[in-house]
Amino acid sequence: MHLTQLRQSYFEFKALGVEFVTAANDTPEVNQELRERLDLPFTLLSDIDAEVARKYGAFHENEPRDRKIALTSMFLIDSAEHDRIVRFEYVGPTTRHRVPNSRLLEEILNLRGQREQLISVLVPGEEELLRQIEERNNPPLGFYRQPPKEEIEGSAVLEREVLGQMVMSQYEEIHRYMREGWRLVTVLPETHASETIGQRYVFERVVR
Repeated sequence: MHLTQLRQSYFEFKALGVEFVTAANDTPEVNQELRERLDLPFTLLSDIDAEVARKYGAFHENEPRDRKIALTSMFLIDSAEHDRIVRFEYVGPTTRHRVPNSRLLEEILNLRGQREQLISVLVPGEEELLRQIEERNNPPLGFYRQPPKEEIEGSAVLEREVLGQMVMSQYEEIHRYMREGWRLVTVLPETHASETIGQRYVFERVVR
């Protein structure tokens, strides 16, 4: 999940007893500025030399600019009193491959032994994707300075590709739930500030 997606989902997962801790290869000062700028309610650690990434098998070995960064990854780890056992791990091949919220929620419900499970998958509409692209490329979530025109255009193209991949992954999730026998309860329009931003597919199942 993208940092802004984590921010949006944070309290939903916290209610299930899950605490987010993220790590990036920037300095503590840069991460602090990013945390404040994006209004992130969770911890953002500095992994400057990628030591954490290496220990978790998520180091980007073939990074084209030779930076010490991690691949997009996510881990569900037990607390210290439960021996810090890794219960779920995902390391994506590229930054465009991320764990959908629904998959992470499903893993958490399974680990909690919850028999009656309710999952939803949000597929954003085109206008919402364009809004997210604009948001990520402008203050306060994007550039503070005025970048060159070609930099904005290049970034917007990249964001469009990344967000397009995210939409495809949401559709893949919907088809997976249907293949695995989840019952489609309803499909509802998702709204924000009285505007429809996408469609939410709600599934349920009872684990035997």
